[in-house]
Amino acid sequence: MTTQVRTLDRGLNVLGHLNRVPVASAQSIAKALKLPLPTVYRIIETLAHRGYVERASPNENAYRLTMGVHRLSGGMTCGSVFVSVATPVLFRRRRDLKWPSAVSTFEDDSMVVQESTDRFSPKSIGLSAVGTRIPMLSTPLGWAYLAFCRDEQRREILAHLSKSEAPENRAARDSLRVNRMIGSVRANGYSSDELPYNRCSSIALPVLHQSTVLGCISTIWLSSLLTHEVAIRRYLPVLREAKAEIELNLETAGIDW
Repeated sequence: MTTQVRTLDRGLNVLGHLNRVPVASAQSIAKALKLPLPTVYRIIETLAHRGYVERASPNENAYRLTMGVHRLSGGMTCGSVFVSVATPVLFRRRRDLKWPSAVSTFEDDSMVVQESTDRFSPKSIGLSAVGTRIPMLSTPLGWAYLAFCRDEQRREILAHLSKSEAPENRAARDSLRVNRMIGSVRANGYSSDELPYNRCSSIALPVLHQSTVLGCISTIWLSSLLTHEVAIRRYLPVLREAKAEIELNLETAGIDW
């Protein structure tokens, strides 16, 4: 009985580690949890057999959680499904994007970074940490979401922001600017601009399922090291490819939306 409980405890620790670090090798899991490598492989094999863990990609010796883990929770939401589907897609493209990318959702009056490749990206810059709140009206993430959310939700968001005294929310009272920005983003399918801090620029794309925007994916770079034009040419096709894959995976996820 003691051995069985110990094994369960170790298995839960592996699940917890993969929840904190979305993609990890067996070696890094063993090191982080101070477990023998053969033990970690046995746990991963068992979890994979039960549908809770899978390889991040066929040619990569790294693992991630599957949708099966999220189905264990009765509190599963569209947002959590979106994050779990989108995260591995972006992680697989971190070498193509080079700069940090993120998965973000709308909460209250801001976009919130739910997952980020920053600490794994070749050009990590220490921004876009998980939990960071991003203003709606002064960043590509906010405009990308606003442009593709439902009209009723957009009106509610703008009405709320228009009551704010924060400088970044003043645009909510400028209907002409809002309509111009919404039209431009919808026509392009993405939003891109310099950020009002840290001398960075960003590209953000909305991810939709059945005409409903679930959140956004984005990448960020230092404006001093890469021009806006070059960044768009290099990274927009990669993000568009990621968006298409995420939306396809959401469509085939087998979730009762």
